[in-house]
Amino acid sequence: MTLSCRRRERGFSLIEMMVAMALSLIVAAAVVALVVAIVRSNRQTLQSTRLHQELRATLNLVANDMRRARSVGDPLTVALAPAGNPVGAIDTANAGCIIYGYEGAASGPWHIVRVDDGNVVLATNDDRPADCADGDATTTLGSPQVEITDIAFTPSTDAASEMFEREFTITLSGRLVDTNPNVVQPTRTMSQTVYVRSVGAGI
Repeated sequence: MTLSCRRRERGFSLIEMMVAMALSLIVAAAVVALVVAIVRSNRQTLQSTRLHQELRATLNLVANDMRRARSVGDPLTVALAPAGNPVGAIDTANAGCIIYGYEGAASGPWHIVRVDDGNVVLATNDDRPADCADGDATTTLGSPQVEITDIAFTPSTDAASEMFEREFTITLSGRLVDTNPNVVQPTRTMSQTVYVRSVGAGI
């Protein structure tokens, strides 16, 4: 066998093998990092979408209930009543809380919407509540997977009297509850404007 044939039969050298392995590891690490980044991005997108849907659903529940506030069965009778509408004005004097009633709310039910332990709750009372902490029974609105960090009820118009406030803006802020401390919890704030059915003077 000639010398040239022996040279052609030689394999990779040790240095060539080490360089090839190093390049393979670099490529593999880059691929793994890309996959992890894609998975993390998808997770954040799903969490953000879920948070948006949960907050929107809770906001709609509150808004739909508020739309029926201060409703009157017979506007003429209420307008002629000496004390006016027995339901009275919607109370937003306390931050993070709203108090309102329905038709016949002089004997209940009065509604209180507030945040308790990271949840939006709807409390009811037979008599007009003295404050936002009042309420005989409470119902949780929304998902336990979402922590509500803040809620605000702001009159959207500058009426001459609070009895005539018809338009309110609800602002809700929250974040997803995640048991993994290494995952950044997305937060979001959204608002919705609500028009109540009737004003406090029975109009």
